[in-house]
Amino acid sequence: MSNKITSLVSSYLDYKRGLGFQMTAEAVYLNAFARYTRDIGYTGTLTREIVFQWCESGKTSSLVTKGRRFEPLKGLGDYANAFDLDSELLPKLPYGNPHKRVRPHIYTLEETCLLMEQCDQLYSPDGIRSLTIKTAIGLLWATGLRTSELINLTLSDVDIDNNLINVRSSKFNKDRIIPLLPEVSEQLMIYRSQVESICDKVRFESRFFVTTSGKPLKRDAFEYAFQKIRDIIDVSDSGYLHARLYDFRHTFATRTIKNWLEQGVDVNAKLFLLSTYMGHIHPEDTYWYLSSTPELMDI
Repeated sequence: MSNKITSLVSSYLDYKRGLGFQMTAEAVYLNAFARYTRDIGYTGTLTREIVFQWCESGKTSSLVTKGRRFEPLKGLGDYANAFDLDSELLPKLPYGNPHKRVRPHIYTLEETCLLMEQCDQLYSPDGIRSLTIKTAIGLLWATGLRTSELINLTLSDVDIDNNLINVRSSKFNKDRIIPLLPEVSEQLMIYRSQVESICDKVRFESRFFVTTSGKPLKRDAFEYAFQKIRDIIDVSDSGYLHARLYDFRHTFATRTIKNWLEQGVDVNAKLFLLSTYMGHIHPEDTYWYLSSTPELMDI
């Protein structure tokens, strides 16, 4: 079933992508908003009431979460108002700045292993889902990849023989090649061997990470599975209510800097290496991930 909001979102995304914007993260929020309006049977135009109703849905949504939901809708509202006089313009930052620095949780190795072990408790009819989520979490810890980058990896992107991953068309349309530790490559090889032994279809699937019955793993499925296991981790030291996949990226950056400091390396001289590895355009972008943690402050 479609409605006005669904058509509006589709038109807006086509318009922005036609201008060269990827709209990857924005599309997740906008499509979720459209789906919400369909689920409640809303057939009207874009109004402040329906926007705030969605932004504030959920039992424990923080101001940051509400602000992140609202942000892409502001652009949608401006676009809608140009074509539909019945649509309403939306205010700026009604929930404050959603990008203010909120302290992330920095995972320990023990916590990461605990999460990976907990994957065995996930519902997994043929066992592939559990194997995949466990391996994906391990790869996030080892590389600091963005979740979207991990999900989009194909078989040809993962060069196990040469310990390399080719990240294609990531944020800012940038490609990059990142090296892996040999033990990480070995675990990826074991993973593929295991899932292919369970399901013959996997051999013909181009995506590296698959789930039940050999279907490609999608971002929402990965995040949903993580929600099922995340509460075993105490994140009361952070500004978030629950553990997040994205904090593995913060963890990788912080762990790298910590190791360099302990080795007496000139961090400022080598920061561009970390920026390149993580796919940042400017080294200053990397500082966003280097939140002050007790480990770094002690050093």
